[in-house]
Amino acid sequence: MELGVAGSIAVKQISEAFVDSQINAWLEANPDTEIINIKFAANASEGNFITEALIIYRKED
Repeated sequence: MELGVAGSIAVKQISEAFVDSQINAWLEANPDTEIINIKFAANASEGNFITEALIIYRKED
């Protein structure tokens, strides 16, 4: 099955208490990657706190 343009899109999910350093490290390790979008969410439940980031990027052929 051919995916067309969607076949060149990939994601990287990061889940930590604080994701900023992990996002920056990934971006530094992938400097030529075309970033399409970065989604961010924060959740708190019964004293636990987690943030999540989803980096949507274009894969190189």
